[in-house]
Amino acid sequence: MAEDRPNDDKTVVASSTQSLTGGQTRNNSPVLVQYDGGAAGKRFNLSSTGILVGRRADRVQVWIDDPSVSREHCRIDFQGTTAIVSDLGSLNHTFINDIRVMQSAELVHGDMLRVGNVRLRYFTHGTADQLLFDRIYRMAVQDRMLDVFRREYAMERLEEEFRLAKAGSVELCFIMIDLDHFKNINDTHGHDAGDIVLKEVCASIKPLIGSNDTFARFGGEEFCVLSGSPLDDSVALAERIRRTVELSAVDYEGQTIPVTVSLGVASARELFAGNEFQETQPNIQDLIRLADARLYQSKQGGRNRVTSS
Repeated sequence: MAEDRPNDDKTVVASSTQSLTGGQTRNNSPVLVQYDGGAAGKRFNLSSTGILVGRRADRVQVWIDDPSVSREHCRIDFQGTTAIVSDLGSLNHTFINDIRVMQSAELVHGDMLRVGNVRLRYFTHGTADQLLFDRIYRMAVQDRMLDVFRREYAMERLEEEFRLAKAGSVELCFIMIDLDHFKNINDTHGHDAGDIVLKEVCASIKPLIGSNDTFARFGGEEFCVLSGSPLDDSVALAERIRRTVELSAVDYEGQTIPVTVSLGVASARELFAGNEFQETQPNIQDLIRLADARLYQSKQGGRNRVTSS
């Protein structure tokens, strides 16, 4: 198995990726579209063979800045029009449609390629028509007003990550976030002000979300983060979110609206501990309920705080 050391090189390589929200494309070569992390929606043109996918920016053609991805994770070769994916001894493995690539496997139009914790969908031709489906998908899974993922997408990801966490493959924590006194904001300043507050809060949180995490609207003024980090690191992330929101008061029609959030953090590892011999195994609803109960503790404890135990 290849050794995966951090890349200390400082070389910055210009990327050929492009957001799907941009204009149409004339490109007819195969493409990968990234689904996860801060780069979700970016397109990688596969215009040659022997394409390296990985985290080492100065070596690979498909650069994914995520700690779960090895420096040189996998390679894509073309035999005529057939794409062949070969794992390069990556620590967290390569998967096609959740089936591990042991040595090499064919990649077919519409397949989901997963490297570490990052998913990319493969399209045989990167024309605007071919990418229309993916754009529609993103519109379906994103809250268009707030530019964050919707609850349905978060639940889909949570199911997948929970299975991996149960198998011991990844860490998984669930962070529940609720705006404090949001009804009072709507009642005092109006619903337009409430919408602006939601937008500003999301805009302040998004830069804190790592490529290994998922930030979504859970409902109303509630949000969630699926964190791929251990509990201590996820609690630290929750505290950064709390502090950032507290410091980012919203200006509306000459008035300053103070905003705070309360948070609850729960780890899947907590649920699995000591449950291996139980008839009923924990599920994602148990994880959500635990985080929600801790969010309630934060509310009861005075709001504007993080509870993790």
